Amino acid sequence: MATKDEVHHVHQSPGLSEGEVKATHKRREKVLMCLETLGIYCEQNNVPNIVVLGSGGGLRAMIALLGTLMELKKQNFLDAVMYLCGVSGSTWCMSLLYENGKWSEKLMSLEEELCESLSNSSWHLGKAEEYLEELSKDENYSLTDFWAACFVYQILQQFDENELADHSEAVETGVNPYPIYAAVDKEKLSEKGGNFPGTWFEFTPHSAGYTALGAFVSTRYFGSEFEKGNLKKKKKKVLCYMQGLWGSAIGSMEENIKFIRERDTVIACQANLLLLDLQLCAISGSDPKEVFEKLRSVLSDDKEKTASIKLCTAIHNTWAMKTREERMASCAELGEQIEKEFGGHLGQGIPQGKLPPSQAVLLGSVWGLLRVVSKTVQCVLTWKWGTTHNFLYKSPNIKPSYLVENKIISLIDAGLAINSAYPLVLQAQRQTDLIISFDFSSGDPFETIKKAASYCQENHIPFPNIKDQKMDENNPSDCYIFRGDKSCPTVMHFPLFNNVNCSGEIEDYRKRFSTFRMSFPGEAIKDLLKKAGLNRTHRSRRPSPK
Repeated sequence: MATKDEVHHVHQSPGLSEGEVKATHKRREKVLMCLETLGIYCEQNNVPNIVVLGSGGGLRAMIALLGTLMELKKQNFLDAVMYLCGVSGSTWCMSLLYENGKWSEKLMSLEEELCESLSNSSWHLGKAEEYLEELSKDENYSLTDFWAACFVYQILQQFDENELADHSEAVETGVNPYPIYAAVDKEKLSEKGGNFPGTWFEFTPHSAGYTALGAFVSTRYFGSEFEKGNLKKKKKKVLCYMQGLWGSAIGSMEENIKFIRERDTVIACQANLLLLDLQLCAISGSDPKEVFEKLRSVLSDDKEKTASIKLCTAIHNTWAMKTREERMASCAELGEQIEKEFGGHLGQGIPQGKLPPSQAVLLGSVWGLLRVVSKTVQCVLTWKWGTTHNFLYKSPNIKPSYLVENKIISLIDAGLAINSAYPLVLQAQRQTDLIISFDFSSGDPFETIKKAASYCQENHIPFPNIKDQKMDENNPSDCYIFRGDKSCPTVMHFPLFNNVNCSGEIEDYRKRFSTFRMSFPGEAIKDLLKKAGLNRTHRSRRPSPK
């Protein structure tokens, strides 16, 4: 039974959710006491809102955020933090921590548990296949499901079947900072870019929706089917899926194709696998002649079905004249035709009563895996990620009107827009006073704050001046302070690898802890935790909110 905070009606309001208001009010008591122990005194109604931002960066970001939070705890500053907001890899760390209702009080033991878990393989292919077989029956199956089960599950060594809404108990007591997880709308990012406020989407334990537009639904009902604001069908989104959605930026087409081929060649349709080879030819520019010949041979086995082989021949004949993007589009078109001619039966399952029970079970399992492969191939060809029901579909009185037009929306990793979720915490209703930004990105460690400044300038949001400080991306210092004023928060920016914690070895550490690594040895994990903690150790002076 839904609680009062979980009423599933869709709503649009510029204010915070009732659950967030209650949780942050309770947290304010903890913040006030913490600041007093640090010798910072303020009135009950004037407690500063301090935000910690964790950027994206895959497993590196997850481990580094854990090390950072550990150091904040050691310095007795963690309890002064009102909001903890993450992108991509940082959300993995957050979502694992909030499984424990008092994680900020038990961080030392949780760190040991997480490190041990990351060092030991507990990924089971059977579990991933079982999950995917069930999800592949859904019309909104996408590469996010595949990425979550086959990659994120392997990286985190955990398959979390709880829901984000279950974390409400971990925030309503005020023991922990209030968490915000970032995503972006795939279509809006493509159409208008990361500086468009309507691109940004947030998740908290209480609500999910478009931050700047104030359009939300209870987190418990995210992914469910709605029409005109009414619930039509309840659907559950487990945390493993959410971790895949939040951390999908490192999901490359090549890696997805490689995994499908390695795991499913025994049972996969030859045509689907050859389509993947053809897609790789389109991406790399390699000669597709041999692939086309094999594909035509496979498609010609059924003499009654000719549309696919005709289209295959036509695409081959015009291949050399097409651009990379046009070739990829042709692969998707051919995939749709093959699915139409040869794959329709996969969604129908095994006819009831046609086989003995033992054979039906065996064939049903193979059938299900074939469906997974077929649908995943279609998702690769169209690069389909994060598709879910639009909770605003046909809802009355929702502005702007484009929000209600589409039955489906697609949500992806916010790191593809800005790799740190400044747009979510700079909303006026959150009244942010101090942003402590921990940047775990690869490449330019100042890209996030530069993009944040650009976002604010374009949308007329006050932001500190960042142009007066020298920012050397190849040899960054450990901390940069951009002073705010009454109109905007102060920002403290901490690059992960810098000339203090790894002097003379910055580039070596960047290569050693690449974003695209799916695991690190135990000693490397400990080293990364230490480097992340050193950022705060060397900057233990107390930051002023203004």
